[in-house]
Order: sequence, then C-alpha cells, then structure tokens
Amino acid sequence: MSQQAPEQAPHQPPEQAAEQTSGQATGQTPVQITQSQASRLRTPLMGMVITMAVLCGILAVMWFANPEPNTPYTRDEDVQEAAVGANSITEYSPISPEVPEGWTANYARWDTRAEHSVDVWEVGYTTNEVNFVGFAQTDEATAGWVNSETNLANPTGTRTISGLEFETREASGRQYFVLEAENNHIDGTTVVISSDAEPEELQAGLQAIIDSIGAELPEPTEEDAEWTEITDEP
Repeated sequence: MSQQAPEQAPHQPPEQAAEQTSGQATGQTPVQITQSQASRLRTPLMGMVITMAVLCGILAVMWFANPEPNTPYTRDEDVQEAAVGANSITEYSPISPEVPEGWTANYARWDTRAEHSVDVWEVGYTTNEVNFVGFAQTDEATAGWVNSETNLANPTGTRTISGLEFETREASGRQYFVLEAENNHIDGTTVVISSDAEPEELQAGLQAIIDSIGAELPEPTEEDAEWTEITDEP
C-alpha cells in the first residue's frame, strides 16, 4: 500500500499566525470591528473636541472684551484735607507742603507715640522715581522720640536751609534732617524729615516742607469737622 503524505497547513502571514497563537494562548478569540463601527466610536470623541474648541473661543472673546486694567492702584491721601482736620486739635499749623507734581501721599495722619507720650503730625510721599520723602512734626518732642524717628542714626553734621539749621543724620541709605524746636524761629515745632531720594528730589522735598512750616490753612469744612470729632473720640 502506498502511504499518503501528511496534509500541510495553509501558509499564513506572520502577523495572522501571531494573532492566532496569542488567541490560543489566552483562550480568547481576537475582537475585530468593522470600519463603520470604528467610525461610530470616533464620532463622540470628535464632538467633545468641537465642544471644547467652542468653549475656548467663547472664553477668549469674554477675556478680550473685559481686559484687566494695566494701571496699578496708587494710594494718594489728601494731605491738605487731613492737615485742616488736625489743625483744630493742634497748637500749631500742621505742615501741608506743595510737593512736585506726580508725587503721591502714602499717609497723612495725626498719631500718638504712646511710648514717648508725643502727639505727631506726619506725612509720607512716594516720588516720581519711587523714592520716599516724609516728615514728622510735633510741639512735644523728646530726645527719645527724635532718636526713634531717625532710627538711632548717628549725627553727621548740620545744614542750613532757608535760614533754618538742621542736624543731619544718616543710616542704612536714609538721610534725616532734624529741626529742633529751639532752631525753629517760625512756629517753634520740632520737624524730622527723612528720605532715601536722590539729591534733586530730596532738595525739592526739603524745600516744599520747609516753605510750609507755619503756613496758614483754609477754614475747615463740615467733613473736616466730622474728621475732628472722630479723632477726638477716646
């Protein structure tokens, strides 16, 4: 009897053979989807992408329609108004200088230094070059208060401005000009001026402050009277 040769399995591409081997190994039949099924699966994803794009467009329109202001808030107190209010409770005329245009007042207040038992009128400015020029004025000055206002800076000499002799002090990049009561022939108050400004701005600030020592202030308005009543409350 003649023997028949064993039948050979039909030739398969390597990828298909690998898939079959993998399916046999796991005991699972590979999942195949049609082109129409794949298209239906892609449809919800495309819808999500389109929705997100529309939302981003709406947000962009709202953002550009309401831009954030690019000008930062700058504090600027009304020094004369505050000085008029303080004038009714002081024995002297509070300094209210005519500073250069563009300077802004960070504070203008009547304050009490409880540790020295000294009532003080004080104002601080930011200059055009973003430097500081300020002063404190009182008719109750003590050596301790002056040292506190000058941060214990060491004296460096004296300087005469508009006929007034100031003691100069300096520390940590800040200059101080101390007008003692006995050297103030205008109103007898003690004035401490402090600054970290450059010479040109410093000179402008010094002159404006000195020119305002003892200057008369306008009569208070109703608003100034209300400010005084609040200040007088214990």
